[in-house]
Amino acid sequence: MKKSIKFLAYIFTAAILIVQPAFAAIPNDDVLDMFNSNNIFYYNPNGSDDVCGSSATKLAGNTIEEKIWNYYIDKGFTDAQVAGILGNAKAETGVEPTRASNSSYWGLFQWRLDYAPALVEKVNQAGLGKYFGSEWWPAGKSKDIPAGDLDQLLQIQLDFTMEKSAFDWITEVKKQTDVNAAAEAFLAIFERAVGGDSPILYYEPYKGLLYQGTSARRDFANEYYKQFSGKGTSASKNLSGTENGKNLTIFGDSITVASNSALLEKFSDITQDDIIAKSGRRWDEAVAIAKNTKNIKDNVIFALGANSPNLTSADIDEAIKTLGTDKNIVFVTDWSTRLEYTENNNLFFEYAKNNSNIVVADWKELVKGKADKYFSDWIHPNATGAKLFADTLYDAVNGNVNSKGCSVNGEFAQLVKSYAWPEWHPAPYINRMPAYANAVSQSISEGRYVGGSINGVPGIDCGGFVTILTQNSGLEPEYNNTKGATDTQEAWVKAHNWTLLNASPNRQVDTSILQAGDIAFSNGHTFIYVGEIAGFDSKIASASYGQSSARAPMAGREDLLFGNGSIVRWYRNPKYSSKSGLNYKSNLQNKVWQ
Repeated sequence: MKKSIKFLAYIFTAAILIVQPAFAAIPNDDVLDMFNSNNIFYYNPNGSDDVCGSSATKLAGNTIEEKIWNYYIDKGFTDAQVAGILGNAKAETGVEPTRASNSSYWGLFQWRLDYAPALVEKVNQAGLGKYFGSEWWPAGKSKDIPAGDLDQLLQIQLDFTMEKSAFDWITEVKKQTDVNAAAEAFLAIFERAVGGDSPILYYEPYKGLLYQGTSARRDFANEYYKQFSGKGTSASKNLSGTENGKNLTIFGDSITVASNSALLEKFSDITQDDIIAKSGRRWDEAVAIAKNTKNIKDNVIFALGANSPNLTSADIDEAIKTLGTDKNIVFVTDWSTRLEYTENNNLFFEYAKNNSNIVVADWKELVKGKADKYFSDWIHPNATGAKLFADTLYDAVNGNVNSKGCSVNGEFAQLVKSYAWPEWHPAPYINRMPAYANAVSQSISEGRYVGGSINGVPGIDCGGFVTILTQNSGLEPEYNNTKGATDTQEAWVKAHNWTLLNASPNRQVDTSILQAGDIAFSNGHTFIYVGEIAGFDSKIASASYGQSSARAPMAGREDLLFGNGSIVRWYRNPKYSSKSGLNYKSNLQNKVWQ
């Protein structure tokens, strides 16, 4: 394919560097189980491998062709039109998402990469930049790509075809009723095989012209039409989220009733029929209703228990059996000014720990002690609380698994948000988050390192913050047990065989490989990569010591590559260098985070 008749010299590796985002993006497949899109509004402690892979993506089908077919069927294309698209993909690359013959053209539809920097950026942001490498160019390499990576590469490229472009190929292809015409329309408008910079000026609806392998594309399209026509399905039900509520059912009590308007506004595609709530509804009543409810969606929120304190495992088991073990289920913690609902909430977390399809929306954690702000009485949310309730449920459903279907560990993210201000503040700024102030005091009492003090306020120190966060999160409880400042900490990680992520100390890191918990050093300064945390304005957290440069822990703005006059050197705890996941246990035990 030629996206333009013009030819511009293209240096592949330089293009990759140009499109690197200011902060590193989603970790690659080897670390997806550790952290991705952590969110304080929900908690899933699994972090396990068994939910990662193609079964949890939006793509339906067993082969690449089936997934592409079903993707475009789900986008409203007819069988004939999708056959035309697939015929082109077959002619371009043999339907292989990393196919290339040189560094200029790459991917399923052979994008010219200097004309598609946004695509390059999306691939890099997903941590899949290695698939631009020449070792992945030959035919047949798709079979060597891990299933999770392959699905995500497909998803990114297919989504990219649907984005707005200079020429509206979607409208033109959707006009076609004939397989051959659809194949030619896609070739002419999307592939830009004729007309130079203005293919739409040259293209006329199907005339049987032969150019750029049109005949072969038609043949391939007709073969696919015979193979798949009438067999298309919509996207797999194992979604990574419910987006705007189209695939969501909510069972609730009076808290849900009070939040009804906010839920309809937040989940713009949900229907009122899918919010099944009534004041005073008990857990067993909701289960009975669910047994008689047809078409329960693939994502289910069970916001119940406020009228049923002291739930048992049998109660939870019955709900799960009724809703369906194949559903993604969100349990919402209970709390009021009168009751703690300890038994209920402990069970919710226990089931989330042992079931990869279950997460917890921690309503209690968000509103406890803040009834005046969020409640109209002792249990029911006011307008502000209703919005928070809707936001909480939305983030729990859409964030409970990452873009590749892997469950996440919420402890580290919650601790980051408890210790560090979610936004950046210009120095000097020594106002500490309450939880961090408590952690500093605790560390001092235990003889642990907290770093320097500014105007009598301890812990306003980059190395002190990294030490406390790393120790208390369980990432490495023994980190910096020699109680040293930044340079000593770098010596400590070297001595304890932490992995240097830079190719060498004098080369900039590939930011696409960074994962939460990686620690950075640059000439007397240190900070930590925290990944994507909802409501946190950066993928790094940092603090700073100095009268004029003092900053309490907060969302950082440090450059990931170069700072303080030197290359930023990134290190990773060797315990977390594989896909086994970050299975650390929080060192906080029963300490309060906020």
